Amino acid sequence: MRGFRFGLTGRGLAMLVFGGLIATGASLIGEPDLAWVGVFVTCLPVVGLVVVLALPPRLTCERSVAPDSLPVGEMARVRLSVTSNRTASFSALGFRDRLPDALGRDATFELIRGLGRWRQAAGYDVATRQRGHFQIGPLRVRNLDAFGVAWRSWQATGDTTSLRVTPRLWALSLPKGGRASGASGDATPQRIGNAGTDDVLVREHRHGDGMRRVHWKMSAKRGELMVRLEEQPWDPAMTIIVDTRVAAHIGSGPESTLEWVLSLGASLATELLRDRLRVSLLGADGVIFRPINGESTGAATRLLATVTDVEPSGRAFLEDCLADPDALGTARTVVAGLGLLHSRDAAALVAATARVADIDALVPDARAFRLPADVVVAHEKACRLLTTSGWNVATFGPEATVPQGWGRLVAQREAR
Repeated sequence: MRGFRFGLTGRGLAMLVFGGLIATGASLIGEPDLAWVGVFVTCLPVVGLVVVLALPPRLTCERSVAPDSLPVGEMARVRLSVTSNRTASFSALGFRDRLPDALGRDATFELIRGLGRWRQAAGYDVATRQRGHFQIGPLRVRNLDAFGVAWRSWQATGDTTSLRVTPRLWALSLPKGGRASGASGDATPQRIGNAGTDDVLVREHRHGDGMRRVHWKMSAKRGELMVRLEEQPWDPAMTIIVDTRVAAHIGSGPESTLEWVLSLGASLATELLRDRLRVSLLGADGVIFRPINGESTGAATRLLATVTDVEPSGRAFLEDCLADPDALGTARTVVAGLGLLHSRDAAALVAATARVADIDALVPDARAFRLPADVVVAHEKACRLLTTSGWNVATFGPEATVPQGWGRLVAQREAR
């Protein structure tokens, strides 16, 4: 029997001590009747302890969680079925179902059962406050005798149960220009040449576009600057960059900006997968999620399972994960949920997305978070570098929800 313990309750210890004192005192003053009372009081806890040790209920536990996967902030219902297979057992039982610290305090309940076999159902709600995979259980039992003077505790037979808490998912509206199609506002990409690997996409020049991307032949033909986009127009792919560097984020736990950008990435990716579009997630340590050829209905489930297990990265800068030329795949659209930035991060992002059609980023508003002046200056300098390099950058404050931050980013994109 796992985790077996036993002992006397406070009542049992008091009876043992006072019974012994009464018996001893009565013997000294020559009161045999009172001495027998003391002996009886002293023996009662011992008898209770023998009973709970000799006749424990044989318990098994079955547990289920519904749902077994849910986003942060929702409630899960845990259902227990406790069965006793021993006939000759009368006892008061206290139960404690073990919960991880992230899910709150252990669940407790009590039962008083008479003789015979029995089955009892119980249940409780669990508030999900933190992302991750958690094990619920085991169920620990504390058995009291009928007089409440002795106890024993052990772990009931039964497996633990898994609960997956995913990042919070939000319904995000995608830009009017299309779902990861690369279109944005009036600057709609156009294909020149025949279909094939040498296709070239062009659109009107926008503020911040590098001169090396100008297609001079088309510019002369149209009479205005046209920018070269070298990806296929029918390639509905998006890469979402999620800054998982723990040092780049503000706060800790479920209220941190790290969890904010993970929620953004998971929500946006789920929205795109629902439309059967290709999406990849890239973190500070490399690729988090990448589509599998032929995968359809299981992609969203695999995505959530993968994002749920993402661990904060100890990297100082983003340049390592962006150094791989294949890191962004063939995406024509990149959306980044970022933490606090340094000029090195901005330079790496600009270099990695030089051939990408649409590049957007949501970053913390360093001033709104009341960060030190030097951190604010470095972060805002990096954001200006992104903006002047063609990025659409929007900020979010400490009170902003993911839909609010996303709505601001989309509004800025459509206004360009």
